[in-house]
Amino acid sequence: MCESHPNQNKTKQSFHHMKEFSKDSIWQVRNSTLGVYVHFPYCLKKCDYCDFYSEGIGSGPANDESTLFSAYQSEVSERISHFPKLRERTVDTVFFGGGTPSKASTKLWKQFLEFLRSEFSFADDTEISIEVNPEDLSPDLLDEYAKIGINRVNVGVQTLHPEGLSFLGRHYDKGKYTSLVTTLTHSPIQRVGIDLMYGIPGLKSSDFYRDLDQFLSAGLPHLSLYSLTLEKGTKYSRDVSDSIKREPEEITQAEILVTLPELMEKFGYRWYEVSNYAKPGYESKHNLKYWTYEPYLGIGPGAHGMIEGHRYGNPRNANLYQKKQTEAKYEPATPSSELSLTLFRLFSPFRYLEFIETHLEKNSQSKYIQTIQSWEKRGLCDLSDGVFQWRKEALLLLDDLILEISD
Repeated sequence: MCESHPNQNKTKQSFHHMKEFSKDSIWQVRNSTLGVYVHFPYCLKKCDYCDFYSEGIGSGPANDESTLFSAYQSEVSERISHFPKLRERTVDTVFFGGGTPSKASTKLWKQFLEFLRSEFSFADDTEISIEVNPEDLSPDLLDEYAKIGINRVNVGVQTLHPEGLSFLGRHYDKGKYTSLVTTLTHSPIQRVGIDLMYGIPGLKSSDFYRDLDQFLSAGLPHLSLYSLTLEKGTKYSRDVSDSIKREPEEITQAEILVTLPELMEKFGYRWYEVSNYAKPGYESKHNLKYWTYEPYLGIGPGAHGMIEGHRYGNPRNANLYQKKQTEAKYEPATPSSELSLTLFRLFSPFRYLEFIETHLEKNSQSKYIQTIQSWEKRGLCDLSDGVFQWRKEALLLLDDLILEISD
């Protein structure tokens, strides 16, 4: 099905236009709520390409799991003591990320959620997400998560091809990968999604489309489709420098990147961020906080947060984090540069004038508006009644265009 993907050169009239979107999918400023991100740093095995803080510890549980979760609670209390007005906000998203948070005890996630509910008011429709690796995925685990209130699950698949997983340095459990689709389509949790990666050396574009086809046929409501990147400090980057491994297949990546929006649209998915597609109403509400410049608590070693106009980061060391051997440092957020790096990754429409007037000073407002108007004249975006939306033509130029507005 997917291998006969659409012609890349179709006219832009066949693409998304703002009139095709309902009002609830035009993103706007929302600063009254709060997201909570919790970083669990341990994995069965650290992937070669991963630049997030994580540690491979094998198949058993982490020795410090209980003390780590106690440290999470202590950090939440500490952040509230620094910014008491946080308690006035309503939590509407919680995201357990990593690392591999599915490696941690469900009981400890349950207790932590109970703690958060004792500290904050939760919205009735709060999205509570957890990242899961295929080796942990099972019907029983999904049942456990549903019972404790987790209502969104994202599985880091990357590829279904063993040779691709080997290249990435990922653990491969044949039984788990074979049963993946069945487990997810029979999940008691309806908001499920997967990550897939393309441009892995040794795999053809047809291999990626074959993987994608399985998940499109299953109708999963959220698909994150990423290109493999070479990040400094990772084992993969060292292997490339030492000529042990090849760089990502950039030509293949560009070809896939520009075909995906039309292909995904045919299957009923909205393209709402560069690498993310969702059935209507199934977008990741938590990740949208990052892209629409909303406040969120970042909890755990290696986590970052933005609260009350300030950013902070935690040490990338689980031992130091638990011993509190670093002092809390807050730096004022800089919306004039940060807004460009987040908001303009969105490919669904957003109320750009509202964001600009809310977050930027007059000088920066003028600069942003002039740059955006120049993009419209170059046929790169559509503007209507204060709403902005990229056209497909901007996709391969996006990094350079963001630099134009952030300089």
